[in-house]
Amino acid sequence: MKKNLEVYESIEDLGKTLGLSKAEIALIREKKKAIAKLKAARERKGLTQAQVAKLANTKQPAIARMEVGLVSEVSLDFLFKVAWVLNVKLTIHSTKEAA
Repeated sequence: MKKNLEVYESIEDLGKTLGLSKAEIALIREKKKAIAKLKAARERKGLTQAQVAKLANTKQPAIARMEVGLVSEVSLDFLFKVAWVLNVKLTIHSTKEAA
């Protein structure tokens, strides 16, 4: 059975289709930024996903899920834990529009 996959122009379009609030859409956007920063740091340091997983006391598939952007499966705690082992500063920005 084939699934009908739609392509969305932006996170906002996807969020509206799913009925997400502005705050939930903003959180997804911030998580995606953090994930990109962490992946870039890992690659810059020449580490494999397995090496980062070992440092973060997790498994390589969890790092892979994070890096492909499965934001619903990645908690902020997990992102900060990976940031800590990679020595990367993460900040989460809120906006008035998300409130």
